[in-house]
Amino acid sequence: MAETGIIQKLQRARNRMILRILPPCKEIVRIVSASLDRPLTLRERFLMKLHLAACKPCVRYVEQSHFLSSAVTQLDEKLKDELFTGRLSPEARDRIKTVLKNSAGLFVLLWAVI
Repeated sequence: MAETGIIQKLQRARNRMILRILPPCKEIVRIVSASLDRPLTLRERFLMKLHLAACKPCVRYVEQSHFLSSAVTQLDEKLKDELFTGRLSPEARDRIKTVLKNSAGLFVLLWAVI
């Protein structure tokens, strides 16, 4: 039993040392977010793997991010259509389209002035 306590203390000390050398958790969050949109560079993968070896909260963040990403991608088009149909009446949609078409020149003018 005492032997496992010593091993755990050594592992925690190792993790603290690794975390002092590596980028902070905020940087890892940025890298994880980027990994959902594009392939990571070799440097980013290396830093992330080292950091994740020592930081359990970041491991949980990665797992949650991947879970949410996969859940969103599994939402198929039919379900999206079911969720968003019937929210506005056709008359309301036409009114909004008309207002947007008529005011497009105004937005361009305002943007040019700003």
